[in-house]
Amino acid sequence: MSILAKQRSYNFWYVYSICFIAAMGGLMFGFDLGIITGVVPYIEHQFNLKGFGLGLVVAIFELGAMTGALVTASLADKYGRKKIMIICAFLFCVTALGVGYASGAFALASWRFAQGICVGAASVLSPMYIAEIAPAAVRGKLVSLNQLTIILGILISSICSFYFGDNDLNSSSWRYMFLSALVPSVIYLLLLFFIPESPRWFVMQSANEDEADRVFLKINNNDEKRSRNEILEIRNSVLSNGSRSRVALKLVFGKSFLPIVLIGFGVAFLQQFCGINNVTPYMQKIFIMAGVQLKDGLLNAVLVQMVFFFSTFIAIALIDRLGRKILMLSGTGLMAVSLFLLALAFQADTPSGVYILFLVMLYIGTFAFTLGPVVWVLISEMYPNEIRGRAIGLTSSMLWLATFIVVLVSPYMLNIGPVFNFVLFGILNIGGFFFCLKFLPETKGKTLEQMSEVWQKRLIKK
Repeated sequence: MSILAKQRSYNFWYVYSICFIAAMGGLMFGFDLGIITGVVPYIEHQFNLKGFGLGLVVAIFELGAMTGALVTASLADKYGRKKIMIICAFLFCVTALGVGYASGAFALASWRFAQGICVGAASVLSPMYIAEIAPAAVRGKLVSLNQLTIILGILISSICSFYFGDNDLNSSSWRYMFLSALVPSVIYLLLLFFIPESPRWFVMQSANEDEADRVFLKINNNDEKRSRNEILEIRNSVLSNGSRSRVALKLVFGKSFLPIVLIGFGVAFLQQFCGINNVTPYMQKIFIMAGVQLKDGLLNAVLVQMVFFFSTFIAIALIDRLGRKILMLSGTGLMAVSLFLLALAFQADTPSGVYILFLVMLYIGTFAFTLGPVVWVLISEMYPNEIRGRAIGLTSSMLWLATFIVVLVSPYMLNIGPVFNFVLFGILNIGGFFFCLKFLPETKGKTLEQMSEVWQKRLIKK
């Protein structure tokens, strides 16, 4: 009965539909991130890329994403979330053509950098918008929807890679893999014209509060009292502190907020140093090391991404029930175990491809219902309103910096040996477990306007 009551307190179909459209930025994020898994063997052969050279061509995408994340929050604060999402969607279409027709390694790297900028922007905009639209009781679930679409994008990209891929490393299969991104890009662009601007953005800019009230009324099933209370709460939280669209770095890194920002950065680094982008972009290399043929490896990738996709539903079901912290602790612990088992499996003279596939599925599945969605939820909700937009952008950029480092060094580390590679990331997961245990607060069920109080209590205890 309580669940039904929660659903009746807001306009279920309206909220979920606009959040799903915003989450299509996550789908493009996942597609452009995941498509490189199928592309790597072809460009490695055709462009004669090795070690750090291969790592740089692949990782420059993450460098672009870091750049996009850095600049997007301030643009979204100044011009609005919806306008910047529309520009981002248009650029997704342009960059899909660019990477598909790239003439060499330099051109490919340049277009992948531009594509990364779009993905970095989407990594900030989609969870930010959803968190500002969603009622507190279901915010974790709805921001996790963004993670679900990221995984759906990765799954669709792996299906496209398998469909277009073949065992001939001299073929142009990889170009069709890249060009297939045009279809979801165009759909995303068109659907964005049907969503409203964030009502919280209107209030925080001292802009059109009547428009904010109109959107809140739709969200709250025409409950005028609740809508006005939300506007007053936002105004009191933000405007009383003198916050505007451009938040100074001095404020973000000042004494009051620095501990919160550092914990946010730690969470962002943890999501990548758990090893996820050591495994996903180079999955085909890992399977080849286990004696799996390329076309079979592409099929394996589809199976892995199906596990990734369906495991994310577990996060959606649990994140607002169990909370964020317990999922972070469970994820780091289980991933450490699966990575140590992978290292043990590669110690055999002839590693079993089936066993390696099972362990990769276990590792990816664990990430999908723990660190994958939970970190994006935490980034979108953990910061007080005074610094929220700027802090989300900075934290997302730190996440992409960590991704760049992991993707860049992974070919070199795998060349040293898969045992060394997986043991190292297993140890990093153990470190992440104790970091979360000591520093991470529980934010389940709190409104965005209550984050200052959550951190005040937490930091006073420390």
